[in-house]
Amino acid sequence: MSKIAVAMSIYHGDILSNIKMSINSVLEQSYYDFDFFIEVDGVCDFEINDYLIEISSKFKNIFLNFHDVNLGLAYRLNTIIDNSLKNNYTYLARMDADDICHKDRFQKQVSFLESHENIDLVGSDVIEIDDMGKHLFYKKMETNSKLIISNVIKKCPLNHPTVMFRTSVFHDPLNRYNHLLKNTQDYYFWIDLISKGYCLSNINEPLLYFRVDKNFHKRRGLKKAFNDILSRFYAMNKLNCFSVPNVIYVFLLFGLRLSPSFIKKFSYRKYR
Repeated sequence: MSKIAVAMSIYHGDILSNIKMSINSVLEQSYYDFDFFIEVDGVCDFEINDYLIEISSKFKNIFLNFHDVNLGLAYRLNTIIDNSLKNNYTYLARMDADDICHKDRFQKQVSFLESHENIDLVGSDVIEIDDMGKHLFYKKMETNSKLIISNVIKKCPLNHPTVMFRTSVFHDPLNRYNHLLKNTQDYYFWIDLISKGYCLSNINEPLLYFRVDKNFHKRRGLKKAFNDILSRFYAMNKLNCFSVPNVIYVFLLFGLRLSPSFIKKFSYRKYR
C-alpha cells in the first residue's frame, strides 16, 4: 500500500468545531496508510491548542508543530513538503481546517493516480456548504488535462484542498508554493507546474465538502482583486497565451472583485 503524507495548516481564524470535523474526516478515511502533518501557524486560542494536543496524543500518525509566528499557508505547506521528502511517501494530500473529506477520498485518489501514470496531481469536484453544513452548490471540475490548460485563465484548474500530488513532483526543489503570497498561491503553483509539463486532472466525484462561510465574499476585496489580475497576467506570460479575450476577461474579473458583495455572490453562484 502506498503511503500518503497529509498536509494541514491551522491559524487563529479557524473555528474549533470546524477543525474537529475536518480532522475527524481525515482520521476516518477508508484508506489508512497515511501520516497527518499539522502545522499551527501562529498563536491560536488555547481551546484549539488543547484539542490538537489531545488528538495528537491518541494517534501515532499525527505529527503536530506549534509556531509563535504566523508566516502564511504557503510557508507551512512548504515545510510539510520538505519534511515529507525525508520519508518514503508516495503521495501528498492537501486538506484545509474547515473542510470535510468524503470517507473514500484518499482511496479514490490513490486508485486514480495508480491507474493514470501520466497524471502528476489530481483534485476532485466539491460540494460547497455553508457555516451550518447545508449544501449550497455542486462544483464540477474539468478532467481533461488539455482542456484544463486551455481554460486556465478563466478558471482555477483545481480545488486546492482536494489535491493529491505524487511526491515526485517535489523532487525538484523549485516546485514549491511561493511563500511571499498570502492568497492565490495555489493558482501560481498550478501555472508553474503546467509550464514545466506536469499533468493535472480531476475526479468527477464530490470528494470534499468545501465550506463557504458568511465572510467568503467580503474577503475577496481590493487586495484579492489585484492578486487575481496579476496571477492571470503571470499565467498568460508563463504559458504564452496572451489574447484579446483573455485580457478582456481579466479586467472583467477585476471589476467583479471590486463590486458589492451581493453582486459577487450572484456571479459566484451563476458563473463559477
